[in-house]
Amino acid sequence: MFRNNSNVPDPCTTRTLFPLREIAGRWVSPGGSPEVRIVFTGTRYRLEFSYDAATVFTCPIRRQWGVTFFCLYGRIRISYDAERDVLILSDYGEYIRADEE
Repeated sequence: MFRNNSNVPDPCTTRTLFPLREIAGRWVSPGGSPEVRIVFTGTRYRLEFSYDAATVFTCPIRRQWGVTFFCLYGRIRISYDAERDVLILSDYGEYIRADEE
């Protein structure tokens, strides 16, 4: 009946406002959620959300009222734990930085 909150990030170490250049790159989910890439297009940062090689959604990253987010079938908040180098997406959980080939 009760939910186990052991995987909830510590709000003291997680930030919702951070330089976007810190999170640029490829991120993978240990829990099996779709892969994420954050790229700078020259004018703004975009998030590429890929379910597979043929299905990639590109969404602009936005900031409003102290919250960093992107819209993909609803607003998904982005947090970043710089100490652990972990990206947290509100609906998909934690992501770790992938090695770039």
